[in-house]
Amino acid sequence: MPARPRHLLHSSGFARNCPVPETDLTKPAARFEDLRGVLRYVPQFRQRVFVIAIDGALMHQPGFAGLLQDVAVLQSLNIEVVLIFGARAQLRYLAGKRGVTLSSDDGMGRTDAATLEVAVDAITRQTSALMADLTALEMPVAVSNALAVHPAGVMDGIDLEFTGRIERVDTETLQVLLKADIIPVLPPLGYDSRGTSLRLNSDAVAVEVAIALRAAKVIFVSEAGLTMPDGARLAQLSVADARELYRRKDPRHDINLLSKLRYAALACEEGVPRVHIVDGSQDEALLSELFSNEGVGTMIHADDYQQIRPANPADIPALLSMMQQSMDDSALVPRTREEIQSRIQDFYVLDVDGNPIGSVAVHGYEENGLHIAELACLFVRRSHKNRGHGQKLVAYAEEVARLRGCDVLVALSTQAFRFFEEKMGFQVTTPESLPGPRREKYDRSGRNSKVLKKALR
Repeated sequence: MPARPRHLLHSSGFARNCPVPETDLTKPAARFEDLRGVLRYVPQFRQRVFVIAIDGALMHQPGFAGLLQDVAVLQSLNIEVVLIFGARAQLRYLAGKRGVTLSSDDGMGRTDAATLEVAVDAITRQTSALMADLTALEMPVAVSNALAVHPAGVMDGIDLEFTGRIERVDTETLQVLLKADIIPVLPPLGYDSRGTSLRLNSDAVAVEVAIALRAAKVIFVSEAGLTMPDGARLAQLSVADARELYRRKDPRHDINLLSKLRYAALACEEGVPRVHIVDGSQDEALLSELFSNEGVGTMIHADDYQQIRPANPADIPALLSMMQQSMDDSALVPRTREEIQSRIQDFYVLDVDGNPIGSVAVHGYEENGLHIAELACLFVRRSHKNRGHGQKLVAYAEEVARLRGCDVLVALSTQAFRFFEEKMGFQVTTPESLPGPRREKYDRSGRNSKVLKKALR
């Protein structure tokens, strides 16, 4: 997909005048693959609800206009978008300007009267600025008070005063807006039955709305992304892992990210299939996360994100397409559609987010009372190499062979024999280890492949 122009939209709103230090948005982002790669996701996403929660600090960054353009792209694909925004940075700025000491800035702790006054002013100005930017992009939007809230009450012996909890989401109002192609915008403020304003945590708002609307995804567009101790991106987490990271209060992640982990786990437990946390300082991070198999952020998932499953005839075109490069490089024996079709029951496909990215086959032989399995047709799409997928496929093939009662697993390789030896515990052997029919085929091929074997018993 060609890059879209990244002009900065100007408005008179508070968000553009707040002098918060800007981060470098010029660093290159991972690009989603191509237009065809994007289009394969469109049928899955069409008319599904995505709840997008944007950290307030990102509204001060030059790339914010591009982020809103990406939201417009989603809506143009008939994805129903609900927008939530945070206000932590705006509260801090305005409190500093007025000399007010905040009782809390994240909508989770105690909100005293002075903090509430600053919060109402900051969020109101921020809402106005966001509406101006969305209107400039000709996106139909509406600010909604679809949240029924009540005071959070006393927690751990502390009266949280003007901090609110969401009691109910008015889904009917939100669905009317969505069906009319109007994007609902929900500020982190609510009003109780007495008309009292209450400060809310934007992450909690996003998750409660997503659960109520049975959304397909929650996407937290954050000031920073989640990383491992070595600085590498943390690509995916289970619900249990997300909760454990939150519980440990890892000092590498501030309260902003820890809050997202907490609410991501809750969302998945309550029926939202996937929650994404993306670094909003990366250009096109939102689209790159959604329209590529591996993404650029962190995905918290309730179901199996990656799965290895038996292949079926509908997979054959994708298998042939992926295998072609390896066959051209002489890494795989050429196979025809008919050959794969005839042994489709032996093939297994690795899916990432519903798209086949690799395969392995397990062929069975019996000779002199010995059950031998051959691991064949192992490949991983070039764009997904060096991510451990090959090891997963080999381990899966071993388990299949064991379940079939095989004694030995053999593999033939012209280029990847070091991988089998060093990573998977195979040993180089001689062609005599092959069962008779396979040995005849080996001799006829003239490929002079290395023969490897692994005892399974």
